[in-house]
Amino acid sequence: MQQNTLITNSDITSAIGFMLTLIGLIGTFFYVHLSTWLREVLELKAKYKLNSVGDSEPRKEGRLECKFQLRRFLNHIPLLVSIAITGFILLVCNLGSELLKSIQPEPPIASYYRTASTYFLFIYFGLTIYFLLHGYLVAFWLRKKLK
Repeated sequence: MQQNTLITNSDITSAIGFMLTLIGLIGTFFYVHLSTWLREVLELKAKYKLNSVGDSEPRKEGRLECKFQLRRFLNHIPLLVSIAITGFILLVCNLGSELLKSIQPEPPIASYYRTASTYFLFIYFGLTIYFLLHGYLVAFWLRKKLK
């Protein structure tokens, strides 16, 4: 029995929907991870500021605790995860774009897919860069203060 190898427009639309679902799932996981990391770095900064002045024993212990917690946050993991997720998202967006190009004549919905992808990537890159830069800048500032 020979299979039909013709890919229909609905097959392509379904494939793009599947890819968007993958991006949504992994993007959600990533942003929960990255925003939690940034929130914890900012909480550590607040804790440091609270304990930065004074030589009382509780304040010294607070600064020491900040120093140990900083090691947990100031590492390569957030950057590595960001690069891996970004690579995956770019790959999926490229596959979706190639699928759209394969439809002839181009359906009117294609422009909406491209617009949505453009806005998504703009927001994704903007937030990722902001979260990473802000988090690392705060963490490096804390490391300098805690030496």
